[in-house]
Amino acid sequence: MRTENVRKQIEDKLFLDKLYGFAYKRCNHSEEAEDLCSDIVLRILKSINQVSEIENFNSYVWKIAHHTYADYCEKRRKQRERISMESYSENECTSMLTHSIEEYMENQEDRSQYTKIKREIGFLSKLYRDVMIMYYLDEMKVSEIAAKLSLTETTVKQRLFSARNTIKKEVEKMESRDLTLQPIHIDFMGTGSPIGNDPTVKAERMFSQNLIYLCKDIPRSAKELAEILNVPMPFIEEELEIQCAGANGEYGLLRKTENGKYIANFIMVEKTGIEQVNQMYQPKVDCFVEKIGAYLTKNEKEILDFPFLNKQVDLSFVAWSLISMMFWRYAEQVSKCLKEQYFSHIEERQEKYITCGEVGDSKGSIYEGFYGSDGIMAYNVCGYKMVKCQNIYGTRLDKHFACGHDIANDQQLLLTLQAIEGIKRDELSKQEQEVAAKAIEAGYLKIEEGYLYPKVLVMNTKDEQKFYELSYKIQGELKDLVEETVDDLYPLIKKLVPKHLLNEYKMFVTMTQLRLMDWVVEGCIQRGILSTPPNPICAEGTWIMVSK
Repeated sequence: MRTENVRKQIEDKLFLDKLYGFAYKRCNHSEEAEDLCSDIVLRILKSINQVSEIENFNSYVWKIAHHTYADYCEKRRKQRERISMESYSENECTSMLTHSIEEYMENQEDRSQYTKIKREIGFLSKLYRDVMIMYYLDEMKVSEIAAKLSLTETTVKQRLFSARNTIKKEVEKMESRDLTLQPIHIDFMGTGSPIGNDPTVKAERMFSQNLIYLCKDIPRSAKELAEILNVPMPFIEEELEIQCAGANGEYGLLRKTENGKYIANFIMVEKTGIEQVNQMYQPKVDCFVEKIGAYLTKNEKEILDFPFLNKQVDLSFVAWSLISMMFWRYAEQVSKCLKEQYFSHIEERQEKYITCGEVGDSKGSIYEGFYGSDGIMAYNVCGYKMVKCQNIYGTRLDKHFACGHDIANDQQLLLTLQAIEGIKRDELSKQEQEVAAKAIEAGYLKIEEGYLYPKVLVMNTKDEQKFYELSYKIQGELKDLVEETVDDLYPLIKKLVPKHLLNEYKMFVTMTQLRLMDWVVEGCIQRGILSTPPNPICAEGTWIMVSK
């Protein structure tokens, strides 16, 4: 085999995997295995520069691997002997270090190839650690690990076997004692641009969430965390690095303090803390509902006279598309008042994405009673230059669509757009009749005098701001309620939010108001301020904007 082909063989992932497995079995931890594996690769690259052809690739490289390992053991033995001496020179310490790449590599091609292989070895190292963490800490089955890492079960078993041999003593400790992982679950929510910036994607495992929770408001060192969780230090140190880096390398769920300890980098509130805030909000619900009802009654003519493209006569139906904006006006005013009265000296945190979380013992608790809003947009659809669709969803309403939904491939939405000027029912094809039936069932369409028209609100995009302003005026009506809320909420913020995270008080406000909107919606339905949705999938809370 010519040396050019040998170079290609060395870069093969399967070969590197085997080479790393060889090193991993013979070392104390993954970092040491990386060093040994790198030394072997360096020796191979240096050796092939001195020959023109190699008869047997496997025999050649594994011979080098074993010789390198023998030298590695000798170097490690001498290093231990030197370290055990009470006095040694700085030069002697320096001689223990691995030589630089430049000393081994004769040309740029060799250096580039080595750098590429070094990255690959680093990746393999992570895979070996992942297998150990998933198997021993997350208690995943081999089949589950294989699916998670896109590996065969045989490969997982091989890596697990190598890892067992490598850190046998640590594994024995793990198997002989109970880990102190608790059934902690953190429900996350956030604001901003999550794609590539959401650190919570790195915290899906129970192990990760336990580690994060322990740093909620007390700075802890890696050693302290290892002792509390009864988990070997290498796993703790790696997980801390992951959680500090997050998804984008800039914003993680943990931060490292000046004294080398770790503390939470986002607001976490215990379920009991959320309940305290809920108790504060509950007496205010009736007042909030009354103010919404009074505001809508006062402005009924202006609201119903709005230039909808489909005439509206039912205020309680239209109010569904305004209720969330009214609530958000209230939330904005609460945050604004908090800043003016208590946090004017604090610079608010600015990130591409900011998260917060509720700590409980089961999934989904933070979203009980949650109401949200999603919008989608498309261009050049059904003769319209631009189309915007928005829908509210929550306890009473299911989503029609969410971010990323393709309007151009949604037959019900397309038919709804075509029906803005009316479609004669008798002129529909059989296929269109089936789509129309489903659109009627979903609340998109209605039938009037043999014609199909949109049941959801429809308006021109040029009137978008005017539509939103229908809810803005309620701010003046809510002033007293906002001030009362701020007076009661501030002591809870001081109690439940760590000092180093007070610059994220707005996230606390957002998270702790999630259930309030549900209570307000139910109160409005009971008083007839909002119409009662006939089904979870319906016309209420959905509107469409178009421009020709």
